[in-house]
Amino acid sequence: MQASLIAHQAIVYRIDPASRSRLNAVLFVGMFLGMAAGAALGSSLLAQLDWNAVIVLAVTTSLAALAVRIWHR
Repeated sequence: MQASLIAHQAIVYRIDPASRSRLNAVLFVGMFLGMAAGAALGSSLLAQLDWNAVIVLAVTTSLAALAVRIWHR
């Protein structure tokens, strides 16, 4: 987690060095909102369905992230 955070910060800092604090705030807010949403959705799926639903969510979001990464290369 920490290694990916540092890598993402390095990418964000290269975008506009004059806007580092704002870009860093957007990065952190987005990251924590995503983690909170994932935890809420995952626990809701686990309570209503079973582990298979949680695994489907994890695989789906991972594949979506990979697709975005490949698309922007």
